[in-house]
Amino acid sequence: MRIPTSVAAFDEIVKGGVPAGSVVILAGEPGSGNVEFAYTSAAKLSIARKYQERRKFMVIEAEDIYIPEGTLYISFSKSEDEIFRAIDLTFNEDLGEAFRDSLKIKDLSVEYFRNSIVPRRWITESTGEFLKRKGDILKEFVNVLDSYSNGRIVIVDSLTDLVTSTRINFENLIDVIKGLRRAAKKWNTVIYLLLTLGVVDKMKENLLFDSVDGVFVFEWHGSESYSKRYRYMYVLKFVGLMAHLEEERIARFNTTLNRRSGFVVVNTEKIG
Repeated sequence: MRIPTSVAAFDEIVKGGVPAGSVVILAGEPGSGNVEFAYTSAAKLSIARKYQERRKFMVIEAEDIYIPEGTLYISFSKSEDEIFRAIDLTFNEDLGEAFRDSLKIKDLSVEYFRNSIVPRRWITESTGEFLKRKGDILKEFVNVLDSYSNGRIVIVDSLTDLVTSTRINFENLIDVIKGLRRAAKKWNTVIYLLLTLGVVDKMKENLLFDSVDGVFVFEWHGSESYSKRYRYMYVLKFVGLMAHLEEERIARFNTTLNRRSGFVVVNTEKIG
């Protein structure tokens, strides 16, 4: 069973989408498109689920395609208002409404900021939230995934928050991700972990990449002759998909962003 990314040029090459149960790191330079990739996938899958007549424009039809029943959005440092503001700035009304459809947001900022110097009033208006919710951040993260992931596309915003926090043990985080990779194979889901490139050293970055099924890298590229920069995406690794990309000799995808369509592949660059 495959779950579409709803990025048409990519889904067409990989025969419809990514294997259900995949844990995928979307690793990107700031502003390069990894966040918008996740937003676009969730919004367009929502349209494909809700409107049968528009489905053919959102997903590549195949026998084993599965459309998740909704989206689970896990945030560690952003409030619900921040998330919706970002969606409104990214999409037009049509895609924005689609993203909100069947959306469950789990805000773990109380746990994330509990032992920090950040004032409680910045996180929640209710001081009782700090007294009621005493869970460890990684344990709460696991509980949310265990309770709500099955049947939903999952966006984790973000892995960057976890790997850069001095209050979270990196080895424990790796264990959680490896365990998630096993557990996700039992769920009808694809889990996108957002990560900013370069925030941890190369050894830790490689450990993170080695712990998941797939890694999509999003980068900026420019020329000394021109001031304009271009966004590119390439697949660093993906169990079960690399053979399709190598058969097509795909090197990378030239991408762009717009409010009407979200994240879009405008050109596919091939080797040779």
